[in-house]
Amino acid sequence: MELQKSMRDFDAANIRVYALSYDEADALRDFRDAHGITYTLLSDPDSDAIRSFGILNTLIDPNDHPWYGIPYPGAVVVSAEGTITRKFFDNNLAVRAGPERLLWAALGEPVVEPLADQPAPLGVQVRVSLDGDHLAFTVQRDLVVRFDVPEGRHVYAAPAPQGSLAVDVTLDENDRLVQRPIVRPASEPHALAGTGESFQVHHGVFELRLPLAVNSFSRSAAPDITISGEVRWQCCDDEVCDPPASRRFELAVPVSGPPAHALRDSRAATLEPNAAAHFRRMSERRKDPG
Repeated sequence: MELQKSMRDFDAANIRVYALSYDEADALRDFRDAHGITYTLLSDPDSDAIRSFGILNTLIDPNDHPWYGIPYPGAVVVSAEGTITRKFFDNNLAVRAGPERLLWAALGEPVVEPLADQPAPLGVQVRVSLDGDHLAFTVQRDLVVRFDVPEGRHVYAAPAPQGSLAVDVTLDENDRLVQRPIVRPASEPHALAGTGESFQVHHGVFELRLPLAVNSFSRSAAPDITISGEVRWQCCDDEVCDPPASRRFELAVPVSGPPAHALRDSRAATLEPNAAAHFRRMSERRKDPG
């Protein structure tokens, strides 16, 4: 239900949201009514659209499983011209991209502007925050590390020249967190006037994004989680480089909802009306692939 909570933001940005499902139309109607869904639910009982997108879940045996025909869980961002511009699929079938990640991608990863009410920094300014106000089981949200580099200076992008330090962020070990590779912005080439040597750098204001989710195997019921780690960078101008710099951070973030295993264990009590009948029909329509 995380997506529904953010529909006001999607509507304000004039971004249309659709959910494609293998379920029958009346099953989706019951789901919509039970959970107050306002975005469009699309029924694809024969999996025609699912196959056309190349997301048919091939891990399911078509001969003996009632769920054959469902898609791999994920999301795609499609431009107004009909081009797929971004895909969000995870190797953990229980994990979904959070609404903030989808909105960020749909808006074309806009350029981050400096805060108008703050003076130009004397040194590199770093701010760490979560894109969203909480973490939830099975939902990915980004840890956002925002850099503001002084005019006329740059920090090294990855990979950095030998002996130099690329901008990076690492998390302390936490078995309640699952993280995915850092999403880095595009870098720019920078050539040294004296030697002509060229390397990739970042200028001005930019962000690193680290996708995070609460570990679905965690049985902790703690109401929040601590995200801690270190940000590293090295700042230079055309003549000299500063020593490598780092900053520790620690965020206490609320966690909403029960663990995934608890959701599975209690699903019988939380199913929407007619769910059992819909499941029986889905089982009966199983087709012989031959």
